[in-house]
Amino acid sequence: MVGQFSELERKSIEPIALTVQDGKVRSMQRFISDVVWDEEKVLYKYRGLVNEDLGDPKGVLIFDETGFLKKGNDSVGVAKQYCGSIGKIENCQVGVFAAYASAHGYALLDKRLFIPEKWFTEEYAGRRKKCDVLEETEFKSKPQLAVEMLRGLQNQETLLPK
Repeated sequence: MVGQFSELERKSIEPIALTVQDGKVRSMQRFISDVVWDEEKVLYKYRGLVNEDLGDPKGVLIFDETGFLKKGNDSVGVAKQYCGSIGKIENCQVGVFAAYASAHGYALLDKRLFIPEKWFTEEYAGRRKKCDVLEETEFKSKPQLAVEMLRGLQNQETLLPK
């Protein structure tokens, strides 16, 4: 995480590994490519740590979206759509994020990739397959993605605003 949140221009494995104290490129590559993560358990633990450090009765949850410019069409959800990071419609992916803020600081809590509705049409079946989109994946609007993240936080019963 240190590398991802650093001021590095390139955030690939080698620069990140070289930034971390005693970082070894080969070890980092093995860690990233071979370790199987239980995302729910990691998020649960992470949110608990955020609660310990930043939790406050006056804390707030924040839901927002941001766009990531893309040149090609080979990533899940890429489409001409509004890209908030540049303020106009462009070829991009859009992520919906949940964050927490209090007087003690702020942290990202969760994320979802928004997949435009047209990606679920027959016309896009080949792209879904090429991008390994699971067949059971269904269209969800950005507000629906935010509600999904909120329910996950409610189930954990931490960082909930009053």
